[in-house]
Amino acid sequence: MMKIFPATKQDVAWMVDLSHSKRLTYEKHQKQFWKMAINSDAIQAKWFAEEIEKENVITLCAEDHRGFVIGKIISPPEVYDAGPTLMIDDFCVKSSDLWLSVGLKLLNEIMSQAKLKGAKQVLVACGNHDLKKSQLLEKLNLSVASKWYVSEIKLI
Repeated sequence: MMKIFPATKQDVAWMVDLSHSKRLTYEKHQKQFWKMAINSDAIQAKWFAEEIEKENVITLCAEDHRGFVIGKIISPPEVYDAGPTLMIDDFCVKSSDLWLSVGLKLLNEIMSQAKLKGAKQVLVACGNHDLKKSQLLEKLNLSVASKWYVSEIKLI
């Protein structure tokens, strides 16, 4: 049985390495939008270390460094009455074939913990090209709520 545990600052280095690999893949699909900064790993390491300490953030890791998820409980814009929302942006697995096992376990656990903290819904960022991750989200009955379109600014 795979173990899921809370992330600590000692986990940040491998989490950044895993995230770097994901960003390389994402950058291939959207060269401008996901263009990595020269010091992106240092920036992300600082960000992860700070997020782990926050009360409204849940950070979980899978054993053997096979994946991690970071979710923040936020309030939706005041014009919506959706309730506290678990927003997940940083969510990585070591390889795409692990989404339906490691990814599923991580997502179920973070949603369970968020529900105990009062979250009413989950919002997960996923690149349009990330088909295996999308399959996981659809398996859990998450639906697309919005699409963002991106392009270099060109006048027509």
